[in-house]
Amino acid sequence: MSFVKRGNLPELLAPAGSLEHLKAAVSAGADAIYMGGEKFGARAYAQNFSREDMIEALQIAHFHERKLYLTVNTLMKEEELFEELGEFLFPYYENGLDGVIVQDMGAARFIREHFPEIEIHGSTQMTVTDIHGAVAAKRMGMTRVVPARELSLEEIKAIKEKTGLDIEVFVHGALCYCYSGQCLLSSVYGDRSGNRGRCAQPCRLPYKVKDHNGNNLHTSKQGNYLLSPKDLCSLSLLPSLMELPVDSLKIEGRMKNVEYVAGVTSIYRKYLDQIFANWEQREHFKPEESDIHALEELYCRGSFTTGYWKQHNGQNMMSVRSPKNTGRRIGEVCSVSKNKVRISYEDRLHPKDILVIPVSLDRQEELVLTVPSKCQEDGKKKGQITLNIPRTQGLKEGTLVYRRKNIELSDHIGKNILNKVIKYPVSGNITLKVGEPLMLQLFCREEYAFVEGPVVELSKKRPVTKEDILRQMHKTGTVPFELENFEVNMEEDCFLPMSVLKTVRQKGFSLLEERLKNTKRRSVLENNEKDKENNKINKIVCLEKEGLKEDFTENFTGKISIDERIATVYNREQCMICCKDSFFDGVCLASEFFSEEELLQFGQAVSDAGKNVYLALPHVFRTNLNLEKVCVSSIWNGIYAYTINEAEFLHELKGCTAKIIAAASLYHWNSSAVSETAALYPEMTVREIPIELSGREVNAMLEHCYEKCLGQVEHIRNIKDIQKKEEFEVLIHGRIPVMQSTQCMKKTTGHCNKTSEEIWLEDKKGRKLPVTTHCRECYNLIWQDKPYDLIGEDLTGSIPYVTRHRFDLFHMSEKEIKEMKDRYLIWQENHFMCDLQKDDTEHHWNYGIE
Repeated sequence: MSFVKRGNLPELLAPAGSLEHLKAAVSAGADAIYMGGEKFGARAYAQNFSREDMIEALQIAHFHERKLYLTVNTLMKEEELFEELGEFLFPYYENGLDGVIVQDMGAARFIREHFPEIEIHGSTQMTVTDIHGAVAAKRMGMTRVVPARELSLEEIKAIKEKTGLDIEVFVHGALCYCYSGQCLLSSVYGDRSGNRGRCAQPCRLPYKVKDHNGNNLHTSKQGNYLLSPKDLCSLSLLPSLMELPVDSLKIEGRMKNVEYVAGVTSIYRKYLDQIFANWEQREHFKPEESDIHALEELYCRGSFTTGYWKQHNGQNMMSVRSPKNTGRRIGEVCSVSKNKVRISYEDRLHPKDILVIPVSLDRQEELVLTVPSKCQEDGKKKGQITLNIPRTQGLKEGTLVYRRKNIELSDHIGKNILNKVIKYPVSGNITLKVGEPLMLQLFCREEYAFVEGPVVELSKKRPVTKEDILRQMHKTGTVPFELENFEVNMEEDCFLPMSVLKTVRQKGFSLLEERLKNTKRRSVLENNEKDKENNKINKIVCLEKEGLKEDFTENFTGKISIDERIATVYNREQCMICCKDSFFDGVCLASEFFSEEELLQFGQAVSDAGKNVYLALPHVFRTNLNLEKVCVSSIWNGIYAYTINEAEFLHELKGCTAKIIAAASLYHWNSSAVSETAALYPEMTVREIPIELSGREVNAMLEHCYEKCLGQVEHIRNIKDIQKKEEFEVLIHGRIPVMQSTQCMKKTTGHCNKTSEEIWLEDKKGRKLPVTTHCRECYNLIWQDKPYDLIGEDLTGSIPYVTRHRFDLFHMSEKEIKEMKDRYLIWQENHFMCDLQKDDTEHHWNYGIE
């Protein structure tokens, strides 16, 4: 198959979990491939690439004129970023890596400074939900952004028009229930963090939903997989995506098999080319039914969804009956007898097809059957077949039958994609002169190969002919080249054995291939070792300047003081309690739980009570929110931003005088992230400590932040001068949202009443997680079943750097607030040391996350 370079089309971006996946994606027509290395990828359990494999992958991709992007989209701890990231990336950078996909703001800063020629793409885990987030990504030096999957076509178009950034969107594959990058459910209940590439996929587990009275909102017959979205298929919307225009169309699936990558990529390639070739007819575009069926049989959870492109959310987007790959529905059970089942089918069956019959929704049991060799002798497309089965318990007439593997489709993919050889046109010439060495020159793209052979002899019998040479040179076989415009320059009566021509040909093509593989290789500095040493930011000269570091440590030994205790409140009663209680120095109003009028009214009441007053923006922040009037009020001492979208919104908002406070979900896992937001947002003076870091890891990050400040703050008299520059806050007690979803559980269960309220999600272990429904913008927050609690933990190592303690009062009564305060005051008297009598410990604070 000859390679034809495509015109002005969106990039088709395919996943690769191995070299075989990469080759499949190339053969199927992908323009670019994304993959993960041995570290820092958001699929830690995938078959990620070793250093040697990654370099080979880069060479293969570049030989075929494809781009290769590396996923570096996990949050990074202090030591990882400064001691491992540079060494990890350097060989790939040297070998021409085209781009990195990044979530961590500190990693983005590090890569921008130390690998300046590489593209930085903002991962979907940055949770970019509007223009503001995209602008922030651009200001960080990113050339491309992958917005949240939840955005509509209109929102994507606005981002493209306002920023001019390259826009990459997911078009096919699995969807997360929660906004990517904001999910803590796996981390909190499974000790496997999605922010570290180790998600345990709790969204694919069964749950019950109950109203505030404890009544079930659904039955098990309807399906218990209430957090499990269907897989996305955007094939029918390709013309709309191309019109926006988006720049890259991304297929999900680094953990899927090679057949999936090849099949899905080839189908999207087919229709991208077809639409482009018939652009004027795009309004009449409709994909062939056979291709939709093929996609279903490659991987599908019952049926597909077109996602959020044209709808905000909906019951039809969820796969509540099964979280598994069922394949395509092809029929149903007609009758059941002893150890036999009769099936009516609506598509031609083939020997060795794999059929699936779900038996139990509750236990997710299924019968997996292989079609026998004599299944359809008459060749009809529709019919019935009787199959032997090991058991019939739970199997009923009318049960749906799916095909998970279509052997004919597999054979087609193997023959036409996986086993094909792409050939590139080569021009060249060969020169033969008696008494002189043979000379071969080959040209492909902008590279060439020159080979000098043995001396050409004078023929004693039969001289070699031009036809002999051409025939030998055109024997390219499995070599990825084909000769075009090849000239033979020769004298008469020349002689060379054919074996010599074969050797010269093989050497020439091999040399040409090697050069094409390394077309993007970057030259590196001769003093690279010295440069790499200088690039280790953690070796800061100013740390020892005038002995300030030693003084810094001495000033804090045993001298712990907290400047402010802040309560986040969720209703009027909690607000009034905190206004009257001298324990709290400040009150933060959670904006999602109050009207605009109430926010201003209660904010003023807090201010009148002589306390600092804060505002927390919504956890889900989209362009359609109208919070400008509230945010520009002069009553706020600070406003909490949960994501980069909100931080940029506040930074750009004229008339907003409040300082920006980075909530824990605006992740600052390392001091480089602190430096990055300090440069972006001078108004950001407070940052909340992420809950997934251990106390030791927090201490390493905070110590490094203050070490940097020692070299930046002029005329330091005491540590308070540094704290004025960088303040840190820690959540001491309170529930946190473990999921933020544009989906609505009431809508999923058919009970939408357009009323914001609280319902309950119960998992298989009996834990009851509060769910708040927010109908103004239509989304849900899922909260921990019990409060995160640091009271009684050992904070003596990290707390010296922290000036603010926050208490989140969600779901807390006046009695519970008092009990919490009493426990805290005893702990404070004990200088925030470990309470050995505490029944349990906060796992993350003591051990962190892998």
